[in-house]
Parts: sequence; structure tokens; C-alpha cells
Amino acid sequence: MGAFALSAGFVVAACSAEIEPNATDTAGASGSLVNGVSGQQSFGGQSSSAGNGARAGASSSGGFVGTGGFVGTGGSSGTGTAGRSSTAGSSSTGGSGSGTAGSSSGTAGSGGASTPPSAGCAPPSTYPNLFVTVSGHTQADTDAKIEAAWSQLFNPSNANTVFYNGPGADESYVQDVANNDVRTEGMSYGMMIAVQLDHQTEFDRLWAFTKKHMVQSNGQIAWHTSTSGSPLATGGAPDGDEYYATALIFAAKRWGNTSGKYNYSTEAQSVLDLIRKQDFSQTAKIVQFYVNSGNTDGSYILPAFYQVWACTDTANQAFWNDAVAAGRKFFQAAADSNGVIGDQSSFTGQTQKAAGSDAVRCVMNIMMDHNFFNADPWQETYASKYGSYITSHGDNSTAMLSCNGLLGFGLPAATGKPFVDKLWAAKIPTGQYRYYDGTLYMLALLQVSGAFKLWY
Repeated sequence: MGAFALSAGFVVAACSAEIEPNATDTAGASGSLVNGVSGQQSFGGQSSSAGNGARAGASSSGGFVGTGGFVGTGGSSGTGTAGRSSTAGSSSTGGSGSGTAGSSSGTAGSGGASTPPSAGCAPPSTYPNLFVTVSGHTQADTDAKIEAAWSQLFNPSNANTVFYNGPGADESYVQDVANNDVRTEGMSYGMMIAVQLDHQTEFDRLWAFTKKHMVQSNGQIAWHTSTSGSPLATGGAPDGDEYYATALIFAAKRWGNTSGKYNYSTEAQSVLDLIRKQDFSQTAKIVQFYVNSGNTDGSYILPAFYQVWACTDTANQAFWNDAVAAGRKFFQAAADSNGVIGDQSSFTGQTQKAAGSDAVRCVMNIMMDHNFFNADPWQETYASKYGSYITSHGDNSTAMLSCNGLLGFGLPAATGKPFVDKLWAAKIPTGQYRYYDGTLYMLALLQVSGAFKLWY
């Protein structure tokens, strides 16, 4: 299957992420890996510098556990109202998961963005379901749709799963089926989906595979391995690291640090230290495309996650607050007149590689930040421009239409409805390219339905 050209400078690979160009390929000739869908080749197997600073350990001083932290009564669970169903045990007081089903009324004039935090580091008080408030479906139907997607994509017995058990007895992995490998992108997405839906066993099995087969001696998490766990790279992919850290933070709050195999707070702090010291430009406060790349990928920039980190990794709060501001500023500079953002850019937003398979995630990153924190008025301007562009040009993969579903958070209900409706109507991805399409479809379902919550 080839790539779809939407316009000059915007080529979207159908149903598959491109090969990450951030580490030496150790499985054969450097740079020999080729994307099976779009034909995009890795950048000659550029290697990250070894010994580029090991992780700073698992210290949580001023960090995760304690007043206002992950564990205990100082947290921020709500009352379970405002339209959140009990799917995945969503937020009742103390995290009991009893939640009251129903629909949120939404924000006036919009599809119903989450109620932003009133002060400090409290997460949103409501998480509306756009499938209810915009598209007119029921909460019960929404819950069934999410369960069906989980049961197919994360069931190792299903012919169209992306979740497989092994190689160790306590390990599982998310497979990029088209490229027959395991990537930190998919592994960390899988962990985020698992914690949002209260699947601790699957979460722990994915993290066990990561720790056993992907964590390197220099602290980086290698961006891909074989399905048997053999290393195929030495360098990391920061987007996977970011989802790992945030999923572990949420696990600590949702399940506590003594409920299973791991102390999630300690694990999260370790990954955060890696991200801060190796993945980020220390001057620009922007995450890099890979260690020492000197540029970035807009789909790696996640201001909503950095806000969570600023509120939990308090010893490094100033750094993460700078990252929040820098990330929001980057998007304003990087988006062209249509709202399109390139796959690679300078730290100040100049496009270096045209928009492709990575760029489809930018809309999710921007609108997630708008939904949860509503701190940047430009994000609604972006939603309007990009929404108009996509209406004219079309979204040509399930991955793309899934991410575009989040435009409903920044648009008036009538304007956002076609994007929400298209996500609702999409089939659960199957076949060779179900990995990228399927994981982004699942994340988008959780976001648009209000089942994706900030557990901190």
C-alpha cells in the first residue's frame, strides 16, 4: 500500500508509522530498514552516542509520593460524576471505580471540553464524552465500543490482535505487524491504554518486556527489538519514553505502588530523569527527535504530559513548566496557514521534513492539551484552520481520522460533529497495518469518550 498525497508537502503513509531514524540498526546493514507502506527509509542508521549520560536513578525527592502526590488522600480523584461511566473503574473518590454513568453537558459553544483545573495542579473535574454530547450516542454504546476494541486489539487469541505474550512467562509485547518488530511507541501506547482501562496485568507484562529487552546500559530505552526480544537498535525514541513515564505516573495513582510487581513511582521517576537529561534539548526545552539530533518531531511534543510532570516531579518543576510553555509556542510556530505541521522541524518550528505519518499525531497532542488544560487560546484557532483543511482534503487512514476526532474538543459542536462521527463509524483496524492504525484508534476512542483521565 502506498502513501497518500494530500497536498504539496503533506504525504500521509497509510496505516503505518515510519521507521524511526534514531539508532543504529544492529540486525543487518545500517540504514537498511524500509517502511513497508510508505517506502520511507531510515536515515542511514544514525547512531546515538553511547555513554551519553546514564539515568539519574530512581530518586523521588520532592517527587511522586507524598502530599499531593500519587498515593494517599492528597490526590485529585473526583466524584465520578459528569458523564463518566464506570468503564475501566473511572474515578470515584479514592479510585474505587464506581463512577456515575451519564452524559456531560459540555462547554457552551463547543463540543464539550473537559472542565479545566480551577487552581494549582488539580486535574480536570469532568471528562465529557463527545460521542454522547456531540454525536448523540449513549454511554452504554460507548462503553461497548471501547470494550470491543480492547477485546480485539489486546487479546492474544484474536486473529487481529497487536498484543502477544512472551518471550518470558511474565512478558507481553505490542507488535508492529507490518514491520515484524516491537517498538517503544506501541509498547508505551499499550501501557497507557491498559492503565486507562484498569488492566494492571497487561500493563505489568508490557513493562516487564521493556525492562528485560529494551532498557540499555546507558539508560536509554532502545526504540525497537525483535518479537523475541533481541535488540535491533541502541538508541531511543523520545515519544515512547514520554508515554512510558506518563503511564507509570498514572499507574502509581490508580493502583498504588504496592499493588503489583513494580513500584510505579520509582519506575516513572527513572524514565523522567532519562527524558529530562537525554531526550530534551537543555536550552530549547523541546524534546529531540533522537538524542543529540538537534531537531524535533512535532508529534513527540506533549504539553499536557509535561503539565502532569510539573505537578508530580516537583524537584524538576521549573524545567517541566518551561517545557510546557516551549511546546505550546512550538506548535504555533510550526503550523502552516492550514494548521499542517511537518514530520521534522527545528526547535523554533521551521519545517525540515514535510508532514507524513508522524504528523497525524500532532492534532491529538494539541487538542489533548486543550481539552485537559485549556490554557492556550491559539489551540481553538488551530482546530478551526486544520479542521477546514482536512474537510477539503480528507483523512486517508484510520490513524489520521482517529486523531482528527479530537478536533471536536476545540470546535463548535456542529462543526466538530463530522470528525467525531467519523471516528465512531470507523471499524476496528484489522490486517497487516493494524498496529499504527489500531493503537491510535484506541487512544482516540479513550480521549473522545472521556475515558482517558489524568491520574495524578
